[in-house]
Amino acid sequence: MPDGLRIADNLVFPLDAVTQTFALLAVRRAGKSNAAAVMAEAMFAAGLPFVAIDPKGDWWGLRSSADGTGDGLPIPIFGGLRGDMPLTPESGKLIADLIVEQNLTCILDVSRFSKAARVRFLTPFAERLYELHQAEPQPRHLFMEEADRVVPQKVTQDMAPCVGAFSDIVRLGGSFGLGATLISQRSAVINKDVLTQVETMIALRTTSPQDRKVIRDWMEHHALAAEIVDSLPGLLSGEAWVSSSFFLAEHGQEPLQRVRFRRRSTFDSGATPKVGQQRKAASLADINLGALQERMTAITEKAAQDDPVALRQKITQLERRLRAAAPTADEDRLVAENRDLRRDLDAALARPPERVEVPVLQPGDMAALEQGITGIRDVAATLELALSRAASAPKPAPSQPAIAAAVPASKPRQAPSVAASVPAEGIGSESTATVSDSGERGPLVLGKPHRALLTVLAQFPDGRTYSQLAMLSGYSTRPAMMKKALGQLRTAGLVEPGRPLKATGSGIEALDGEYEELPAGPELLDAWIERLGGAEGVFLKALIDAWPGSLTKDQIAEITGYSDRPAMLKKALGRLRTLELIEGHDEMRADETLAEQAVGADA
Repeated sequence: MPDGLRIADNLVFPLDAVTQTFALLAVRRAGKSNAAAVMAEAMFAAGLPFVAIDPKGDWWGLRSSADGTGDGLPIPIFGGLRGDMPLTPESGKLIADLIVEQNLTCILDVSRFSKAARVRFLTPFAERLYELHQAEPQPRHLFMEEADRVVPQKVTQDMAPCVGAFSDIVRLGGSFGLGATLISQRSAVINKDVLTQVETMIALRTTSPQDRKVIRDWMEHHALAAEIVDSLPGLLSGEAWVSSSFFLAEHGQEPLQRVRFRRRSTFDSGATPKVGQQRKAASLADINLGALQERMTAITEKAAQDDPVALRQKITQLERRLRAAAPTADEDRLVAENRDLRRDLDAALARPPERVEVPVLQPGDMAALEQGITGIRDVAATLELALSRAASAPKPAPSQPAIAAAVPASKPRQAPSVAASVPAEGIGSESTATVSDSGERGPLVLGKPHRALLTVLAQFPDGRTYSQLAMLSGYSTRPAMMKKALGQLRTAGLVEPGRPLKATGSGIEALDGEYEELPAGPELLDAWIERLGGAEGVFLKALIDAWPGSLTKDQIAEITGYSDRPAMLKKALGRLRTLELIEGHDEMRADETLAEQAVGADA
């Protein structure tokens, strides 16, 4: 075993570096990835285990030689395009169990995951890894590539658990043998509460004033901090300032050193392609996957024993087998009673509140009333047409009163939250304001649908697609109403023509700043599930949980316990498909817009 981790001609990290924390910061093409690979190679040579979290998909180069023709380090890759075994968003905890049980050095390639799926994998992974090290402390290092994606400065509701889990590893993991290296080209957007807990700063070429300020704040204890930070833009590729207030000094080394990292001995899979140069393929070192796959299977089966969903599936399967095995009368009776109880419970949950209609008008009165309403609508349409023509005609002389001036504008009212409900009124109902596009087009009386659509567009300046607008405004259930309202908004100049759909300045002004922010994250999903109720809500939740993956009808039935109710399953899935909340037939997937909003995926 080497005496230390040689990363440069004039710097050798002590072996204890495996349990320490580092920040490796630099702009693109400054040697950041090479420096991280050098540290990983040195740990591997010393027999120190590490795990690389790779959202870029280029850590696989460790498996090949520098020229790409020979073997590199024989370490397994989970996920990504070159993975030895796949990753799923739900496998984070299982992978942590496997890594600790096997004392495994590996690469977790999460580059093929969406943002939401990445968070769903990394959060339980980090929580479980920390928990296992608490129970049995042991040395292990965690390389966090693109750390600003894992522990960002701006912590949204969906990211909070992930940031909290990795913050625990950086702040407290050393006590249990867990070290970490945060790697990023954007120092300014890494979570400051996490970055301040790092023990050693490795700063390569950095040019942005905002990013250099973060490094300077971290080094402010050092007398030469200002000079060091001022020198960062001029560093050559691979050159770095290594600063440690305690770790290096504890091992008899200078706490501040300027070094140049050696070149990695493995394949530089993240190198920027050059114009006219064909990227060469690299061969990967072989690894023994047999034993690893066996342990993965065993851990997966063990975890399934404690999984409520898996247990419910198993119960359903056992009931099927029991019925198929000619059971005794008592067994048959118990199964039937269990099935009846489940059916009655599901029916009670799905049944809407009883509605009793009390007639107030006689049939003849209703007919007369409907005829009167039809006449009123005809008059309203005639007035709207007259107003539109009057607004587009040349302005009358001062002595001639304008038709539009005789119609008073109604007082604006604050718009209701629209993302979780669908208005029952028509397009012209509940008018809230009279607006026009600088007098060039006819005035439009804003109804609830208009305000609902404008409320969404006002909060998305870059625009939304038609399906996104329908989903967020709550009008995916009434496409004809939305289409008509959208056409009227375009005609009035309140929505821009073309795609994506954007509100004009006049459209935003028409709301007078009186609208509520849209529900987001789990609140949006809860609103839809509450509105759907019954089986539809249950199935939608199952598909959201599986997103971005898909489920077959049989899988949905097994997960939700509706295997014995095929008619209800078919009807509920059909309704969800009609509402455009799900897509697909053989394999169904939650609507992307709803899923991304509900679980926080990249827009």
